[in-house]
Amino acid sequence: MKLSILKVVLWPKDPELDFRVIEFQPGRINIITGQSGTGKSALTWIVDYCLGSEKCSIPIGLIRDVTEWFGVHLKLANTELLIARRNPGEQQSTNELYWDEGIKIEIPRFFSKNARVEDLKNRLNQLAMLPTIEIGASENAGFGRASVRDMAAFNFQPQHIVANPFTMFFKSDTTEHREKLRAVFPLALGAMNSDLLSKQRELRDLERELDRLNRELDLRVQAAKAWEAEIAAFYLQARSLGLLPGSDAPEKSWQLERFMRELRQVPINIRSLDLPNIPPGTGDAAASQLARLVADEDSISGDIGRLRRRLSQVVQLTTSVDEYGSVLSEQADRTRGLGWFSGKVDLPYKCPVCEASHASGSEQLSELHRLVSELGSITTSVRSAPARLDEEALDLRRELRDREHEVNSVRTKRKALEDKSNELAAQRQRVRQIYLFVGRLEQALENVQTSENFSDIQQQIGVLAKAADTLRKILDPHHLRNRTAAALESVSSRVAEYAEMLELEHSTENVSLNTRELTLQFRQLSGRVDFLWEVGSGQNWVGYHVATLLALHTHFMSLAENHVPAFLFIDQPSQVYFPEAWPSADRAPNGKNESAKSADIEGVHRIFAALSQFMERSGNDFQIVVTEHAGSITWEGLQHVHVVANWRVGHDEFLIPNSWIRT
Repeated sequence: MKLSILKVVLWPKDPELDFRVIEFQPGRINIITGQSGTGKSALTWIVDYCLGSEKCSIPIGLIRDVTEWFGVHLKLANTELLIARRNPGEQQSTNELYWDEGIKIEIPRFFSKNARVEDLKNRLNQLAMLPTIEIGASENAGFGRASVRDMAAFNFQPQHIVANPFTMFFKSDTTEHREKLRAVFPLALGAMNSDLLSKQRELRDLERELDRLNRELDLRVQAAKAWEAEIAAFYLQARSLGLLPGSDAPEKSWQLERFMRELRQVPINIRSLDLPNIPPGTGDAAASQLARLVADEDSISGDIGRLRRRLSQVVQLTTSVDEYGSVLSEQADRTRGLGWFSGKVDLPYKCPVCEASHASGSEQLSELHRLVSELGSITTSVRSAPARLDEEALDLRRELRDREHEVNSVRTKRKALEDKSNELAAQRQRVRQIYLFVGRLEQALENVQTSENFSDIQQQIGVLAKAADTLRKILDPHHLRNRTAAALESVSSRVAEYAEMLELEHSTENVSLNTRELTLQFRQLSGRVDFLWEVGSGQNWVGYHVATLLALHTHFMSLAENHVPAFLFIDQPSQVYFPEAWPSADRAPNGKNESAKSADIEGVHRIFAALSQFMERSGNDFQIVVTEHAGSITWEGLQHVHVVANWRVGHDEFLIPNSWIRT
């Protein structure tokens, strides 16, 4: 996900004061160096808060006392985004949010709330092309959908995390975030995608329907068994009424099927009897009811037809959107030279032969810029469409199954009514007692037959079970584990490469990222496995944190769908090297340059060298922000470095300007 931080902005509580702006450069290692208590570490929490954090972790005290709004100005793939959240005051957070998006954003001095934090999260999730379907193997996992807030685990290394032997990722020191991160990891690594998540949801729906049908089948079986004693009693009564001439006395070994076979002869035997009186209107009522059932069946069948056509259209539209997105991407590639062309042309344009000026060139070039901007916006919108279409297709399939179940129920009722009408015309009874008995008998036989008629439900179970088996093969956990293992192997090899560059201990051992424990593990030749917290030295801890995050972002940027914002905040990576008595000076206390002698300075220099090497490999398509005590001797001579500010006495102003404090 292309996202860079252009500015961090603070608006004061005093409306007569100007807002404070700290500017950053995309595609660079942005460094803010300075002494303690200047607000360096607060930048991490300000950006995190403005990107939708549920809790405001900006330090209480001066920063919160004088600031009314905290904001970030972001550069996206095709637009810019300005986000500002109000100081929560005594609360943990606030839902008051200002949000503006456009091709070019100007920072306003005064504004008011115009959106909710939830709206911002939805927009960021859309920009990250995150699927709208919940993650997790079951509907009871409780994780919901993946969010950009989950991906923040890979974007921030605050001071208490960057050298923590027990915690590797941002906010994974809490149970809730740790469990969610474990579930999100396959999606972030590219082992899971929107299509597979869609199939997981479809499989859960099928399994719920299969469970319902199996329960219904069990009920029918139990109902059939419950009829055994009553059918045996019907047999004895039929013999006493003389309706089974020549029948045998029942034996203990007789099963339900034997009684049923004998009793089915009773309606046949009484056909020679006189017809009973049939109440007037019986036929009309049955005909009316039958007509209503036929009408219901036609209506539901029409709904089924419309749902099938709609599902077919959604599937076709998904294919068309994918093809259209590919065409738009090709068109976007053809316009990449516009920036170079604009930089090479001086306006107004003069003819090299006659030196005549052409004023229309500026208007045409501006129009071309506008068209390219619109093309980028359309491309972004088209990329987010397939996830919504997938969700609509799943809803249509579920509704289609429900309507098919309804039409089957109506057909069953209609068949029963038709059979009853035919039986009514054929009945012959003389005695009221026989009439009542045979009516009860026929109803009992029908109930038993219905409870024993398992073919329809067994057929439905067979169809759904086959579909579920097909999905289970596609979603075979073994395949997911293989894809995840391949991605982790790629990441782990890069971790080892950066660890060697940082001259860390155990870099030659088999180091790998363990997504279950959310840390690194080291396998020795003896087979013993050690985790990062078992490896000594703060230098190793901070070094492996940096190596892991750089390796992960290298992998993320190689994916066709990168859901992780392309920036990294690192706070105080030198903390394990510099004692408090010498926290951040460019020179040693004796005034001599110790960079050639100090192992501490060289250790920090290797960290910045690794960051510089990462930026070189990424083609500067990434942004790193480092807030640091150490001075310039730790990054001298390295490329891709941009010093944003030096917050020391006598240099730049600190995070909070002096004018804010005096007032």
